[in-house]
Formats: sequence, C-alpha cells, structure tokens
Amino acid sequence: MTIETSNIKNNLVIRDSKKTWRLYDAYGPNVAKHIEDFVALNVDDTTGDPTAYTITVVEVGAGNSTIALTSTAGGAAIMTAAANENDGVQIQLANSEAFSFAASYPCYFGVSFQAADVDQTDILFGLCITDTTLIGGMTDGMYFRSADEAATVQFVLEKDSVETSTSVATLADATNVDLEFYYDGATVTAYVNGVEAASVADTDTNFPDDELLTLSLAMLTGEAVANTVTVNWIRAIQIIA
Repeated sequence: MTIETSNIKNNLVIRDSKKTWRLYDAYGPNVAKHIEDFVALNVDDTTGDPTAYTITVVEVGAGNSTIALTSTAGGAAIMTAAANENDGVQIQLANSEAFSFAASYPCYFGVSFQAADVDQTDILFGLCITDTTLIGGMTDGMYFRSADEAATVQFVLEKDSVETSTSVATLADATNVDLEFYYDGATVTAYVNGVEAASVADTDTNFPDDELLTLSLAMLTGEAVANTVTVNWIRAIQIIA
C-alpha cells in the first residue's frame, strides 16, 4: 500500500494509490470528516464516556454495556455488552449530522473491526440519522449490518424506514474485516477487505437523500453473554460541494 495526494472538487485528498476510492484524509473549505483511530479519547470525568459521542446503552443483564480504549498496537476501542440478550451499546457523533446524500457529494466511509462471536452479535456501522435504536428502529442511513443468528454482512441503503440491502460478506469469529463504501456522486460502491462487493446507483428508491446523517456504531449481544466488538479505526470523509 502506498498513498498519494489528489483533488476532489478543489479539495486536497490523501488516498490509496491503487485503491483510489479509499480516502485516508482530506483538507479544504468543503470537507466534512471524522477520523478515529482510537489511540486516545476525551472522556467525561464522571461517567468515563467519550465526550465526542452520544452514547446509548442497554444493560438489562448483569454488568455494564460500555465502549472503552483497549491496549492494541495502532489503537482500538472495545464495545462490550452487558450479559443479557439484546444488551449493548451504540455511539453517534454528538450534535453532528454533517453528512448528506441530497446532492452529488463524494463520500467515503470505512471501518475495521472484529467480533468475538459473530453469529451471536448484532452489528451496525455507517452513516445514519440520529436515533437511540439504530439496530431495529432507524429510519434513514447508509450502513453495514450483521444480525445475530447469522454471520452475513449486508450493505444497506435505507430511506423512510424502507431499505435496499445486498449481502456482501460473511464474518468469522475474532477476525478483522475492513468494510468500506464510496459514493462518487452517482453510484455508491461497497468494498470488503479492499474488494468490490456491491454497487448501487443513487437513483435507487431507497437512496437516503432526504435526511442529514452522522457517523454511527452499534452492537447488541444475541445471547446472555457479554459479547464484544473491537473497532480498530473508523473514517467518514465527504466533500460537500
């Protein structure tokens, strides 16, 4: 892997020289971005919760549902569910619905993660409307989802609670996977571990173009076990112009 600089609508982008849809950073007057490598997090002195995010927890069972840094080369955060089925944690950027598919705004989203028990964990990562029940209750978003009792990853476009979904991968326990999508202004393409897995035009009925969205992560355990999801990094970069 090597990197290069390029230009998107008069904004400087840093991208992969071979997989040119993979953006690492961007600079300019029309850039909206959030890049998180989980090397450090600002947290509330009392709760310990990351202050940049709105956090929703479900913890009916024993223990607590949390997200916290974990000691890993390169940085990572571990999301841990309390020990009752459908316990879990979700985080969204606080007060920051900054991403839009209302026009031909190029957009990159990527996440690298692993789940301890993939067929007993609900997982969702992507750009979504602000909501306290992302898994099962959200109305609008562009995201990757894996449901418990299966290890299949779906790439989902959802608008007004109606979705278009495409199966793009099968997860394995405790194995890192990179999930990414890139919208070029006409078509959004999903990638799994750097390989194209799906492509959907923005003329799709369920293309989420009528709501502002924010960076979103969520997990729930599918059994009475404190299952975990470890996130290595997450990036959302859009050129709003």
